[in-house]
Amino acid sequence: MKNQLMSFLTVLMLACLGAGPMFAQDTQQPAESTPAEKAAPAKPARHAHAEAVAPETLSGTLSMVDADKKLIVVTGSNGVPYDFNVTGATKITVGGNKAKLADLSSDTNKQVSVTFLALKKRGNIAKSVEVTQ
Repeated sequence: MKNQLMSFLTVLMLACLGAGPMFAQDTQQPAESTPAEKAAPAKPARHAHAEAVAPETLSGTLSMVDADKKLIVVTGSNGVPYDFNVTGATKITVGGNKAKLADLSSDTNKQVSVTFLALKKRGNIAKSVEVTQ
């Protein structure tokens, strides 16, 4: 009887040891990265805001220009004023000719079309401002 018990326990132990790897999860190790990959952090997108939102266009009347604050206000056809921040990358044209933000001061009450990015944190960023004469 003692031999049978010992044989049974031995078989049971071998079965458990053999079955253990079958029930273990298959965990794959990630491929080793090169030293250059380890040292170089991932570069953030250069213009993350440009990828996050699509440009929109608003046409209306140029109501105000504040060159010091780099701000223009355009009143839409519904009578609502919209503020736009002007950056160094904003393309400004008056009558088809290239212009500067300060040049727009004399163009208030004229029709304007603004292509912009509506950003939550930075507001409306003008990509282009086109004044028609």
